[in-house]
Amino acid sequence: MVLTILRSSILKALCGGAVAVAAMVASAGAAPSVWRIDPGASTILITFVVDGKPRQGEFGVFRGEATFDPAALSDADLRFEIETGSVDLDEPFATDFVKSIDWLFVEEHPVAVYELQRLEQIGEDRFRAEGMLTLRGRTHSVMGELTLNLDENTAAAVGEAGFDRKDFNVGVGFSTLFVEIGPKIGVSFDLKASKVE
Repeated sequence: MVLTILRSSILKALCGGAVAVAAMVASAGAAPSVWRIDPGASTILITFVVDGKPRQGEFGVFRGEATFDPAALSDADLRFEIETGSVDLDEPFATDFVKSIDWLFVEEHPVAVYELQRLEQIGEDRFRAEGMLTLRGRTHSVMGELTLNLDENTAAAVGEAGFDRKDFNVGVGFSTLFVEIGPKIGVSFDLKASKVE
């Protein structure tokens, strides 16, 4: 009787261990989830300083897709595209100025592209991101920080980044001789995404 109970216990333990190992192997071999940005539920803002006063604009057209697994940050991937001509400063003259050849030059460079290079966890839900931004035909590294919240099917990322406008030849040219422009351009974002895989 004791031997039968012992055998049964050992068998249950072995089966339980096998199931646990199988689950870990499946988890380890599973592909990271793919998330698609929902533009209708997201916002991207730029901020800059002109003649000592902060100005802000919003991009209305953008798209992006990310591959992300919290357990494998080195495999995280993101490509994000922004249509530069969709910028709006809620004032026609200022909007046209930012779209002009001296700023975003939207006629020649209608799309800005951000591609994630590295993601580092710096807190429970805080991350530092480094990526390459291509704007006005120039590509440079951009650093930022964000808060990321995930559930089974949705993700939310809120954060900010910044860059030197001269790295991208932004805010230079004849029209900028009449205004004093701050050296930095800030980008803040509130992005919502849905799982697609």
